[in-house]
Amino acid sequence: MDSVAGRIEALIAAHNLTPGDRLPSERQLAADFGVSRPTLREAIRQLASRGVLVSRRGGGTFVGSPDASDPVRSALLPLASLARSEAGYWRDVMEMRRLIEGETAYFAALRADEADRARLAAAYQALVNAPADDVESQARLDAAFHMAVCTAAHNVVLQQVMAGLLGLLEASISQSLRRLYHLPGILAELNDQHRDILDAVIGGDADSASDAAGRHLDFVEQRLALIEDDAQRQRRASRAQQHIAQE
Repeated sequence: MDSVAGRIEALIAAHNLTPGDRLPSERQLAADFGVSRPTLREAIRQLASRGVLVSRRGGGTFVGSPDASDPVRSALLPLASLARSEAGYWRDVMEMRRLIEGETAYFAALRADEADRARLAAAYQALVNAPADDVESQARLDAAFHMAVCTAAHNVVLQQVMAGLLGLLEASISQSLRRLYHLPGILAELNDQHRDILDAVIGGDADSASDAAGRHLDFVEQRLALIEDDAQRQRRASRAQQHIAQE
């Protein structure tokens, strides 16, 4: 149950949802997570008891105020505005992900039980099955997959930090993320990398899981840097053309 709650929190973080924002319908969430409606509702009730979510009969489920007793999440929340305003902030977030996700995958391979492995496989399959032209779903399910890996590590502090980092990453490079998913052949490459992480965790190979996570982050960082460089080049070209036109 904790893993479903964690995946809901990952969705909130990945989409930078704030108090009062509405979550997707129970039907959509259950399909995305590959769980039953009763299982999903129990996770929602769990989060509602902490004030993370607010359920309104007949009106849907909304983001509540963060639990003040969660010092990790409370410490990360103020960084969201910085992430949105600083163009290169995503690089700092990626460095943190490098430090954390390799170890997270390592411990997931050592500690995952049958339920964790089943949920991780379901998260991967949901990501693979997501429509290629639905960028928002791709991004949401990508975050859910990484949170499933983190949940399998059975470290609640890591889980909260990862949820915050994924939210900061989305906040700082939301446009780049959308462009990333539009790169030719990118989905196949990302799916192969996620599959490598999945296979290593399920196989209990901690070193391979850590290596696979590192290679994945290397790839994502390189592609995002290329997107950023291209955007800067286009801006320079546009300014140059405007200057020439004024001469």
